[in-house]
Parts: sequence; C-alpha cells; structure tokens
Amino acid sequence: MKLEIFEPTLCCPSGVCGPEPDKELIELQNVLQVLGKAGIKVERYAINQTPLAFTKNEVVKQFIRSEGAGKLPLTLLNGEIIKKGGYPDLEELKAHIPEIKNIKTEGKILGIFS
Repeated sequence: MKLEIFEPTLCCPSGVCGPEPDKELIELQNVLQVLGKAGIKVERYAINQTPLAFTKNEVVKQFIRSEGAGKLPLTLLNGEIIKKGGYPDLEELKAHIPEIKNIKTEGKILGIFS
C-alpha cells in the first residue's frame, strides 16, 4: 500500500512551524501518527522541496495541468486520487484503508495546538 500526499509550498517538511501553525497540518500530523501505528507509510512531497516527485508522477502532472497547483494538496493511494484540494482526515482514510478501520486513537498528539 502506498499513500502519497502532494502538497503546495511548505515552510518546512511538516508544515507545522512558526508562531501559528496551520490547524489543518496539525491534524494531518495526528492522522499520520495513526497510520504509522498501523504500519502504513506515507510519503509527503511539497512542491518547493521535492519538485521532481511532481514531474515524475503522471497522475500528479495531469492533475496540475488540468486543475492547477492551486488545487493542492492531492492525496494518492496506490497511484489513484482519493482526495484533492485538502488533506484527508482519518474517517476519509478509513473508507479506503481497511487496516485502520478498527484502530482506536489515544487522543491527538498535537491536540493542545488545535
């Protein structure tokens, strides 16, 4: 199973930095923790940090040609688009990834910031 997130420009690899981190990116970090517990690896690519990941992926290239980079982030599961224009939440991912349907969350790791 391969989950990839193609993101707009980020200031750092996680995007959770600065005095007021983006709440959507904080929630993504919580989701990534749950996926990690299930043994699911997620690759994240920010367009300003890993541009070759965008140019080498035909699905992503076609998406940017047709909808534009302003519609990022884009989430692919096994090469197919499962979410565009926002980050997937845990419930959305459960619909696509059976391995995480029964995982109980222990609370948000970064919940104090959200």
